[in-house]
Amino acid sequence: MAAPEPPNRPLTAADLTVGDPVWVFAFGRWRRGEVTALARVRVQVRYVSDRHGSTRLRWFAATEQDPVFHGGLPDPVAYRCVGSRCRLVVTGRPGQGTAQIRALHEASPHHHRDLPTSARGEHAAQ
Repeated sequence: MAAPEPPNRPLTAADLTVGDPVWVFAFGRWRRGEVTALARVRVQVRYVSDRHGSTRLRWFAATEQDPVFHGGLPDPVAYRCVGSRCRLVVTGRPGQGTAQIRALHEASPHHHRDLPTSARGEHAAQ
């Protein structure tokens, strides 16, 4: 029998048990971790914080603003914006595809849009 697919949605404290592998977003990156304690609505996760292997212990609210995802999801996908003025590398949440990440990035205020061709010509002529 095949293992069930992990949920492609943020988990709540009620969905988890101590020892579950999870993904958390900490210090600007998605990180794999392990649930170490549970409260009514919060989850304490131990995760590797840097390439040297040091770990951190932090409470996550398990809400949309502070999500916790199932640890069985694939590694997060990184997308590099192709705009000539932008070139940001954006990391999506685990389970998101490149098209979803691109659409969210292009709608965000962090996306540096290319100048229209007519505006470039007028600016250069002045």
